[in-house]
Amino acid sequence: MQNTGATRRSRHINRYPAVNIHHARRQAERTGVPLNWMVTINFGVAAVAPEDASSLLQKLIARRFAPWLRRSADNDNGLKPTYVWSLEAPHGSVSAHVLLHLPPRVIRKFRSRLLDWLEGLAGTAIPARAVDVRPIYNRVGVTRYILKGINPAWGNHLAVDPVDQGEIVGKRSGFSRNLGPAARQRSGYKPKRHLL
Repeated sequence: MQNTGATRRSRHINRYPAVNIHHARRQAERTGVPLNWMVTINFGVAAVAPEDASSLLQKLIARRFAPWLRRSADNDNGLKPTYVWSLEAPHGSVSAHVLLHLPPRVIRKFRSRLLDWLEGLAGTAIPARAVDVRPIYNRVGVTRYILKGINPAWGNHLAVDPVDQGEIVGKRSGFSRNLGPAARQRSGYKPKRHLL
Protein backbone atom coordinates (compact mmCIF):
# COMPACT_ATOMS: atom_id res chain seq x y z
CA MET A 1 0.00 0.00 0.00
CA GLN A 2 1.31 3.45 -0.95
CA ASN A 3 1.98 5.97 1.83
CA THR A 4 0.00 8.97 0.49
CA GLY A 5 -2.74 11.40 1.39
CA ALA A 6 -4.43 11.77 4.75
CA THR A 7 -2.89 8.57 6.18
CA ARG A 8 0.69 9.19 4.98
CA ARG A 9 3.21 9.13 7.81
CA SER A 10 6.46 11.07 7.73
CA ARG A 11 9.32 11.84 10.08
CA HIS A 12 10.83 14.71 8.07
CA ILE A 13 10.09 17.48 5.63
CA ASN A 14 11.55 16.03 2.46
CA ARG A 15 13.76 17.83 -0.03
CA TYR A 16 11.20 19.18 -2.52
CA PRO A 17 8.69 20.47 0.03
CA ALA A 18 11.52 22.17 1.95
CA VAL A 19 12.98 23.73 -1.20
CA ASN A 20 9.50 24.93 -2.18
CA ILE A 21 9.04 26.65 1.19
CA HIS A 22 12.49 28.25 0.85
CA HIS A 23 11.67 29.64 -2.60
CA ALA A 24 8.08 30.51 -1.63
CA ARG A 25 9.35 32.82 1.13
CA ARG A 26 11.67 34.55 -1.33
CA GLN A 27 8.89 34.81 -3.94
CA ALA A 28 6.58 36.43 -1.38
CA GLU A 29 9.15 39.15 -0.75
CA ARG A 30 9.88 39.54 -4.45
CA THR A 31 6.20 40.10 -5.26
CA GLY A 32 5.55 42.60 -2.48
CA VAL A 33 3.62 40.33 -0.10
CA PRO A 34 6.27 39.34 2.46
CA LEU A 35 5.36 36.75 5.09
CA ASN A 36 4.88 39.15 7.98
CA TRP A 37 2.82 37.17 10.54
CA MET A 38 3.34 33.78 12.21
CA VAL A 39 0.48 31.70 13.55
CA THR A 40 1.31 28.81 15.85
CA ILE A 41 -1.39 26.31 16.76
CA ASN A 42 -0.69 23.74 19.47
CA PHE A 43 -3.05 20.92 18.55
CA GLY A 44 -2.15 19.04 21.75
CA VAL A 45 -3.42 21.90 23.92
CA ALA A 46 -6.44 22.12 21.59
CA ALA A 47 -7.14 18.40 22.28
CA VAL A 48 -7.01 17.58 18.55
CA ALA A 49 -5.83 14.03 17.84
CA PRO A 50 -2.41 13.91 16.13
CA GLU A 51 -3.86 12.05 13.14
CA ASP A 52 -6.40 14.87 12.60
CA ALA A 53 -4.06 17.88 12.88
CA SER A 54 -2.86 18.06 9.26
CA SER A 55 -6.35 17.76 7.83
CA LEU A 56 -7.74 20.33 10.27
CA LEU A 57 -5.00 22.84 9.45
CA GLN A 58 -5.60 22.47 5.71
CA LYS A 59 -9.34 22.99 6.22
CA LEU A 60 -8.65 26.06 8.36
CA ILE A 61 -6.61 27.59 5.55
CA ALA A 62 -8.77 26.51 2.59
CA ARG A 63 -12.27 26.86 4.09
CA ARG A 64 -11.89 29.73 6.52
CA PHE A 65 -8.79 31.90 6.08
CA ALA A 66 -8.55 31.98 2.27
CA PRO A 67 -12.28 32.66 1.59
CA TRP A 68 -12.39 35.26 4.37
CA LEU A 69 -9.37 37.13 2.98
CA ARG A 70 -10.74 37.05 -0.58
CA ARG A 71 -14.13 38.43 0.58
CA SER A 72 -12.95 40.79 3.29
CA ALA A 73 -14.16 44.36 2.76
CA ASP A 74 -10.79 45.50 4.12
CA ASN A 75 -9.01 43.56 1.37
CA ASP A 76 -9.91 46.10 -1.29
CA ASN A 77 -6.85 45.43 -3.44
CA GLY A 78 -7.70 41.78 -4.21
CA LEU A 79 -4.81 40.36 -2.18
CA LYS A 80 -4.49 36.60 -2.65
CA PRO A 81 -3.96 34.34 0.36
CA THR A 82 -0.17 34.07 0.72
CA TYR A 83 1.35 31.57 3.15
CA VAL A 84 3.64 28.64 3.91
CA TRP A 85 3.18 26.13 6.72
CA SER A 86 4.69 23.11 8.44
CA LEU A 87 3.72 20.68 11.17
CA GLU A 88 5.90 19.22 13.90
CA ALA A 89 5.49 16.80 16.77
CA PRO A 90 8.81 16.56 18.61
CA HIS A 91 7.22 15.02 21.71
CA GLY A 92 4.13 13.50 20.11
CA SER A 93 2.01 16.66 20.47
CA VAL A 94 1.42 18.23 17.04
CA SER A 95 1.93 21.94 16.44
CA ALA A 96 1.52 23.96 13.25
CA HIS A 97 3.46 27.02 12.16
CA VAL A 98 1.88 29.14 9.44
CA LEU A 99 3.77 32.11 8.00
CA LEU A 100 1.43 34.42 6.13
CA HIS A 101 1.04 37.86 4.68
CA LEU A 102 -1.57 40.11 6.24
CA PRO A 103 -1.95 43.81 5.49
CA PRO A 104 -2.25 45.94 8.65
CA ARG A 105 -5.93 46.74 8.05
CA VAL A 106 -7.06 43.10 8.41
CA ILE A 107 -4.92 41.91 11.33
CA ARG A 108 -7.38 42.75 14.12
CA LYS A 109 -10.26 40.97 12.37
CA PHE A 110 -8.06 37.97 11.53
CA ARG A 111 -6.99 37.60 15.16
CA SER A 112 -10.56 37.90 16.41
CA ARG A 113 -11.84 35.20 14.04
CA LEU A 114 -9.03 32.65 14.10
CA LEU A 115 -10.02 30.83 17.29
CA ASP A 116 -13.69 30.75 16.24
CA TRP A 117 -12.75 29.23 12.88
CA LEU A 118 -10.64 26.59 14.59
CA GLU A 119 -13.37 25.75 17.11
CA GLY A 120 -15.99 25.48 14.36
CA LEU A 121 -13.87 23.04 12.37
CA ALA A 122 -12.78 21.04 15.41
CA GLY A 123 -16.32 20.94 16.79
CA THR A 124 -15.18 21.77 20.31
CA ALA A 125 -14.06 24.65 22.53
CA ILE A 126 -10.34 25.35 22.26
CA PRO A 127 -8.31 27.22 24.90
CA ALA A 128 -7.03 30.59 23.69
CA ARG A 129 -3.51 29.56 24.75
CA ALA A 130 -3.51 26.94 21.98
CA VAL A 131 -3.15 29.71 19.38
CA ASP A 132 -0.41 32.32 19.13
CA VAL A 133 -0.27 35.09 16.50
CA ARG A 134 2.78 37.32 16.29
CA PRO A 135 4.55 39.58 13.80
CA ILE A 136 7.61 38.28 11.97
CA TYR A 137 10.73 40.39 12.28
CA ASN A 138 13.28 37.94 10.83
CA ARG A 139 11.85 36.13 7.79
CA VAL A 140 15.03 34.15 7.10
CA GLY A 141 15.27 32.97 10.71
CA VAL A 142 11.60 32.02 11.00
CA THR A 143 11.76 30.13 7.70
CA ARG A 144 14.71 28.14 8.99
CA TYR A 145 12.75 27.54 12.18
CA ILE A 146 9.72 26.03 10.43
CA LEU A 147 12.05 23.92 8.25
CA LYS A 148 13.95 22.44 11.22
CA GLY A 149 12.11 19.15 10.64
CA ILE A 150 13.91 18.78 7.29
CA ASN A 151 15.41 15.43 6.34
CA PRO A 152 18.95 15.62 7.83
CA ALA A 153 20.45 14.73 4.44
CA TRP A 154 19.16 18.06 3.06
CA GLY A 155 19.64 20.45 5.99
CA ASN A 156 22.96 21.82 4.75
CA HIS A 157 21.48 22.46 1.30
CA LEU A 158 19.19 25.13 2.80
CA ALA A 159 21.43 26.16 5.73
CA VAL A 160 18.97 24.62 8.21
CA ASP A 161 20.03 22.73 11.34
CA PRO A 162 17.80 19.61 11.30
CA VAL A 163 16.07 18.66 14.56
CA ASP A 164 13.88 15.57 14.96
CA GLN A 165 10.29 16.80 14.86
CA GLY A 166 8.50 13.49 15.31
CA GLU A 167 5.98 11.69 13.18
CA ILE A 168 3.19 13.51 11.34
CA VAL A 169 0.13 11.80 9.84
CA GLY A 170 -0.97 13.47 6.60
CA LYS A 171 0.64 16.31 4.72
CA ARG A 172 3.56 17.80 6.65
CA SER A 173 4.04 21.15 4.92
CA GLY A 174 2.56 23.34 2.21
CA PHE A 175 2.35 26.73 0.55
CA SER A 176 -0.16 28.92 -1.24
CA ARG A 177 -0.64 28.59 -4.98
CA ASN A 178 0.69 32.07 -5.69
CA LEU A 179 4.05 31.03 -4.16
CA GLY A 180 4.30 27.59 -5.79
CA PRO A 181 6.59 26.39 -8.58
CA ALA A 182 4.21 27.24 -11.45
CA ALA A 183 3.62 30.78 -10.16
CA ARG A 184 7.34 31.30 -9.64
CA GLN A 185 8.12 30.10 -13.14
CA ARG A 186 5.47 32.37 -14.69
CA SER A 187 6.89 35.36 -12.83
CA GLY A 188 10.47 34.76 -14.01
CA TYR A 189 11.75 33.84 -10.55
CA LYS A 190 15.39 32.67 -10.54
CA PRO A 191 16.14 30.15 -7.78
CA LYS A 192 19.15 30.60 -5.53
CA ARG A 193 20.47 27.96 -3.16
CA HIS A 194 21.81 29.97 -0.19
CA LEU A 195 21.19 32.05 1.78
CA LEU A 196 17.59 31.69 2.78
